[in-house]
Amino acid sequence: MNDIPPPVPAPARGGVSVDAVVRRLADALAPGPLCCGPGTGEIADVVIAEPGDPLDGVKGALVLAIGAREAEAAAMVTAAGAAGAVAVAVRAGDGELPAEVRAAAEGAGVTVLGLPQGLRWDRAESEIRAALAGPSGTFARDGDLFSLAQTVATLTHGVVSIEDGAHRTVAYAGSGDEADELRRRSILGRSCPEPYLELLRGLGVYQRVRSGEEVVEVDERPELGARRRLVIGINAGRRPLGTIWVQEGGRPLAAGAPDMLRGAARIAATQLVDHYFQGDAGARLASREELSHGLLTGRFEPRALAAHLGIDPAGGADVVAVDLREPDGTATAVRADARRAEAAGVMSVHAAALRDNALVVHACGQLYALLPTPGQAARPVEDDGPLVRWAEELVATLRRLTGTPAQAVVAGRAERLADIPAVKLRGHRALHLLARTPEAAVGTHSRLAPALLVRDALELIDREPRLRFPAVAALAARDREQGTDLARSLLLYLDGFGDVAAVARRLSVHPNTLRYRVRRAAALTGLDLDDPEHRLAATLQLRLELTERELADTTFPRD
Repeated sequence: MNDIPPPVPAPARGGVSVDAVVRRLADALAPGPLCCGPGTGEIADVVIAEPGDPLDGVKGALVLAIGAREAEAAAMVTAAGAAGAVAVAVRAGDGELPAEVRAAAEGAGVTVLGLPQGLRWDRAESEIRAALAGPSGTFARDGDLFSLAQTVATLTHGVVSIEDGAHRTVAYAGSGDEADELRRRSILGRSCPEPYLELLRGLGVYQRVRSGEEVVEVDERPELGARRRLVIGINAGRRPLGTIWVQEGGRPLAAGAPDMLRGAARIAATQLVDHYFQGDAGARLASREELSHGLLTGRFEPRALAAHLGIDPAGGADVVAVDLREPDGTATAVRADARRAEAAGVMSVHAAALRDNALVVHACGQLYALLPTPGQAARPVEDDGPLVRWAEELVATLRRLTGTPAQAVVAGRAERLADIPAVKLRGHRALHLLARTPEAAVGTHSRLAPALLVRDALELIDREPRLRFPAVAALAARDREQGTDLARSLLLYLDGFGDVAAVARRLSVHPNTLRYRVRRAAALTGLDLDDPEHRLAATLQLRLELTERELADTTFPRD
């Protein structure tokens, strides 16, 4: 991998206030950090440095001054301030910051955070990055590699590191308490220790991960302080860009860990390209999201978007719609947005594991997975079983991680990219219908199509009074005035294909009582129950007239 150029730090972006980071550390640590200096500015990144290291690319960052004591710490504060850093974290000896460090902070205009002696540096960086990630504390939706690492750690139950082509750690996540000695040395030293690299080369691990999407297992090596690991290459075509490692922690890795790694590697490839070539991954991925939203909603010409999104312009896509079903009034908008960002990260990894170039888009309060199909496969799919099983696994994961009663609908296949908005719309409508059966995790458009047809018919009748059946409307009004139950009894009778015994049991009445109600309803409305058109018209009008509570005991249009 020596032909890959070294990474160049991306331009600094807006960040989080120094005060917010200090509050996060005070909440998470005991004791919290000591502070001196101005305490102002915004932190956009975290950079690890040791005495004597060049401080290039620290503008807008918080510098973790590892191994710096007193005079060395003061010198690093001065140098970091000159390089544009916002803050510097050093060790606080004996519960206070040295006088020379305080003086350097004031002189350089830099905030200094004094961290307690017992706090590991990797734990400190993890907490700081959590503060930078946003309200959720995890799953930040800024498109960076740390967000991806956190998602993979959650899905695999492991401790994750993402390395570039020079074996330097560029992102990591997972419980610091479960990290083995090898991972701690890799993070603090910013690269994989040479003895372990030599072992991996001897085992042919790097040769295997460069050749495709194979997930390679590396056994535990106690003598090197290394637990069992899985690794996959991050490749752009034939060009290797880096690797993703998942270390087994306090519990076994999830059964689906290899699939999650494959999905994550596909997502990470675009971000590592930015890492190498000075692109702003956050800005570019935001643009990709905007283009994906345009494809979903039909705002842009789809064939022109295909080249930008890396999908086959002659192909189509399967569409899966997801709603987290956030309970009304139980979460702030910020909290709901954080959960949706968390869900989008999880969904992106699952989708990328299933299909290359998969897209996940947020629209109308819901999430949509666009799963591209090549041109020759872009035809109606007869068996949606594989997608249903994928959606069931996704929903189970989302329910577990977000604590919401999430549901999904397999909306079907768009044979052409231009058909995606129409398929998205039916997924959106089917999700609304599926909400009536919260016990169902996943529905399909093909299964819900009859209910959607009736729903459309009811909406049309509601908009057009001339299409209504006035006598049936009058029957429902009469029930409300007189406290009778003729209309609902008639509807259940029609729904039950005239099975008097079964419907009477549902109503908890004698069969003769039900027969009387049906005869009385027919007499009041002029219905001819032997005429199929009368029965259909009465069923539609009754559904329009009865309230949701009155319809709760009916079977249709539940999934």
